[in-house]
Amino acid sequence: MGLKRTVDSILVQTQRNSVEWIVIDGGSTDGSVDYLRGLGDRIDVLVSEKDSGIYDAMNKGLHLAKGEYVWFVNAGDALHDEGVVESVLEGIKGFEESHKGILPDVIFGDTMFIDSEGHSLGLISQLKPQPFPKRLNGNSFRFGMNVCHQSVLVRWSIAGDYDVQYRLAADVDWMISAMKSMRYPSLRLDRVLSDFETGGSSYQHTQKAWKERYAVLSKHYGALPNLLAHGWIFFRRLLFKLHLLGKRKS
Repeated sequence: MGLKRTVDSILVQTQRNSVEWIVIDGGSTDGSVDYLRGLGDRIDVLVSEKDSGIYDAMNKGLHLAKGEYVWFVNAGDALHDEGVVESVLEGIKGFEESHKGILPDVIFGDTMFIDSEGHSLGLISQLKPQPFPKRLNGNSFRFGMNVCHQSVLVRWSIAGDYDVQYRLAADVDWMISAMKSMRYPSLRLDRVLSDFETGGSSYQHTQKAWKERYAVLSKHYGALPNLLAHGWIFFRRLLFKLHLLGKRKS
């Protein structure tokens, strides 16, 4: 069901022909490959072979990509509605016109959290204690993740490989590394770009995911600054939960 949701969200895009759709399958044996092959040339590139994990698969897709930007959407996740790609293209065009021919290095928007059945659980901009950013740069995640990987497009020229030593937080490392390489400003689109299915591997291994993420942030921002930042992160999270509790009671 999750894979079909992802596929359908791409096929219905009003500007489907403006993007290259690369699908990387890890040699699955549950019928997924047969389903994907049945889509024929509606998939631009299909690779099905064993890999060493999700980030190894993402690297394969990255190396095959030919477009200006890369956008990773995992099975179970989806583009939010049929006009997402069209909105991205319009946003790039407007940015280019207002910045004298310069293209944004990073494009991002809001994310809708969904459950395994596809039911909406709320927007990241509303559910996270940290403010939703107006722009992104190398310091944007110093005080926690405020955007979702599935709602971030990165210019291919600044997108390095995912560091596969991280099993659960390589996406965080990848985004920070890309943003540290930015030469031009980011573009925020004031709309929901993706639906993110909760309950993935990082949710299933929460403690390990937190440790990896902490290690990634320490690598990029320094051990002591990261320790101090996490003190503020936990305090802010407590205030946010108290705020939500107060709203429910009222």
